[in-house]
Amino acid sequence: MKMIWLSNSPDLNTIEPTWFYMKKETTKRGSTSNRTKLRVRWEKYWENLPQKKIQEWIEAIPHHVKEVIRLEGGNEYKEGRKKGQEKVGVYR
Repeated sequence: MKMIWLSNSPDLNTIEPTWFYMKKETTKRGSTSNRTKLRVRWEKYWENLPQKKIQEWIEAIPHHVKEVIRLEGGNEYKEGRKKGQEKVGVYR
């Protein structure tokens, strides 16, 4: 079966959970409006991004693909979040 890969389908793109993770990690001790400090933080966490996390995100893709197929491309998919973290995604 061939599936058209949607360009704005966050659950089918492994970079999306990376941004969420990076934002969470870089703001643990508070956010900053200083561009230089922000860049240093992001580069630090990018360099130290655990391979285990990357692998988890990659391994989750088949589940997300199955859900999108099961919903026949509908917009009911909850973006793979845990109970209480749902956010309905709209895929066109």
